[in-house]
Amino acid sequence: MTQNGKSSLIQQILRYAGENEKARRVEIGQGNFSQTQTCSIYDVDVPLKIHRLRQIDGPEDECWRNGDYVIPGQDLEFNDLEEYQFGHDVQDSGECLPLRLIDTPGLSDSGNAKSSNSGMRVMDERHKLRILLTLQEVEDIHAICIVVRRDTNYGGDFQDLVQRMVSLLGFSVPSTAWNMQYHIIHTNIDVDDRGDGVCKARQDNFDGFGPPGAIHHFVDNTPQEEVLDLYFANHSLSSLFNSLAVGSPVKFSDLRYAKSPEHECNDATLIHALECAKDEMCTEIDELRRKIVALENDITDYTSRVERSETLVKDLEKKIEEIDCDTLSQIDGAYEEGWTETNIAGGGHRYFSFHTTVPISYIDKDQDGDGDWVDEHRETTFYRVVLQPHWLLKAFGRVTLFAKKRDKHESDITALNSHLTPEKRRLQENLDRISRATMQILGIESQIIEKGSNIKTLVGDLEVVRKSHHSISLGKSQELIKFFTVDSPLSAAYGYQLKAKIPWTVWPLNKLPKQSFKSVLRRELNETKARMDKSKESYKTLPMQLSIAQGVSVIMTQLKHPPLGAAKLKSAIEMLHHWQRASARAESQLGKPGSNSLGELMKKLEKFESSALSWPVSTIRPGSEDIREEILKFSRVVNIFEQEVFDTSHAVFKELQNAILDHKAAQVAKDYLNQDDGLPVGAFASLTRAAPRGDGEEAYPTLLCELKEIGELGEMALEE
Repeated sequence: MTQNGKSSLIQQILRYAGENEKARRVEIGQGNFSQTQTCSIYDVDVPLKIHRLRQIDGPEDECWRNGDYVIPGQDLEFNDLEEYQFGHDVQDSGECLPLRLIDTPGLSDSGNAKSSNSGMRVMDERHKLRILLTLQEVEDIHAICIVVRRDTNYGGDFQDLVQRMVSLLGFSVPSTAWNMQYHIIHTNIDVDDRGDGVCKARQDNFDGFGPPGAIHHFVDNTPQEEVLDLYFANHSLSSLFNSLAVGSPVKFSDLRYAKSPEHECNDATLIHALECAKDEMCTEIDELRRKIVALENDITDYTSRVERSETLVKDLEKKIEEIDCDTLSQIDGAYEEGWTETNIAGGGHRYFSFHTTVPISYIDKDQDGDGDWVDEHRETTFYRVVLQPHWLLKAFGRVTLFAKKRDKHESDITALNSHLTPEKRRLQENLDRISRATMQILGIESQIIEKGSNIKTLVGDLEVVRKSHHSISLGKSQELIKFFTVDSPLSAAYGYQLKAKIPWTVWPLNKLPKQSFKSVLRRELNETKARMDKSKESYKTLPMQLSIAQGVSVIMTQLKHPPLGAAKLKSAIEMLHHWQRASARAESQLGKPGSNSLGELMKKLEKFESSALSWPVSTIRPGSEDIREEILKFSRVVNIFEQEVFDTSHAVFKELQNAILDHKAAQVAKDYLNQDDGLPVGAFASLTRAAPRGDGEEAYPTLLCELKEIGELGEMALEE
């Protein structure tokens, strides 16, 4: 636990073993802020010594019932004890204890505020992961030491913290955790505490909620240069070493990352989102099947219409075929026969004259007797011929006119075509409708197959989340497990490597206060500025606040353009929390004063129009998440930044450079901006890391340049 004396205790142990140089390299935190952000391992050989307190003067019967030596743990009358002079005897047992100390990050430090989402203590989770990863490398340990400061209040929060620490191993290695030897090391215990019954009272109280069978040690890790103080301090350490020497190792295998209730809350949100997405898809499939039934009914109706039209078209075409041809047909009224008068001296003849309404195509002339056809005259619709008998004879003649059926029945053909053409059009329309409906059915069936596949994917994703409900195997990629140290269901989805596409509409909004969003941002920035100002004494020389301020500025710039998407609003607030926590920690550990940059942001915020950012969110359009990729992209940078920025400046450069996305990745992100139906969780996998590697100050200009490029690319994508 933070600020309970872990690092100073390790310093004391190293000095006890004569490793003064190693002891000087152990960093100790200040105030309520933990210096230990990673797991450090110290190998040391500790000599096992015997410490005794010898009485120099005073009556023999005042030496207590233990002869010439005082043994800690007994009821001592320190008022009487101070009347005598004592000496500190040290004997070397000749034995040595090879000791490997693992200095782990503390829990509940000042940078471990609860997140705004589910209330997860993000820093605790990251420290917990670091501890487990270190244990995985060590493979076996002999004891777990819980360091507790003398003035620590054993309240509900503290008891919960201890139980979480014990359950951490209980969930991680359930087969061996309860065989583990626990040592409770109480620090800052001075001589007076030993005589006032403080030690026994604290031990009894701790055993009421702590791990069963724990061994308690009372240590003054910063003793005064007095005989009694030095004796009790060294004797307590000697007792600790002797207890450790007889402990049995516990092997660690198949370590698991135990989830907190906040993880389970995020899992519940994720499961709810997946189930909602599955239910939506099932509903969509049912709706698609209803559409297929409706289309099939339409096809049945269209087919009936087609059959009727085909019958009518065939009848009309048959009628037209019968009359729309070159076959000759006698023209009505174009027939005449008769005898000529006897031709006496050339005076006898017979006229055959016709006027028709249709073009004449053929003329049939027939005669009986002696005579000739003379004076024939023919036009399109007129024909005249004269039958001239021979001398003193009579002649019989017959004339019949014929026309093509096409010409004769032209009006009938026109009338039939006037019925045939629209009927054919109706026939084709119905055939087209059948074709379109059939294609729609095929398309819908394809959608049903795709959605069915998506449902299987969702079911598989649900199974993945439910199987890992209480813990996650460290056999997973460490990079993926880190996403569980971010308090976000979306981050958890990426950690699980879920394959499904989750619509934005199923993600629940944060329970934001029903007040001006502008005032929420202002309050958060004020708190960030206050934390920065409070940590000025810890400032060093690396101006990391420049990159952080740029990220915050990009987010705030986008937020002032209404309408705000629901997911955009949620992601922006969550992202702002990430930036502020990273900013406060980086400023206090590595940066120059950042109040000026935040002051500028505050001034910009003051100029925002409240109407653009105020509640209720009636102007929010779900589906207008135009900054989601940019925010998530910066979120990934922040995640890695928060995890690694506190080790060394070299590690800061390396991790940040690994997190910077290249131009290709920015283009991929921009493409995803156009996806309205949701963001593929696996999309992050295509955002490759391509930043050049560099060390120390040489890499820093490149780092800032690339950060600037990311900001510009993001703004370009948003504008488009």
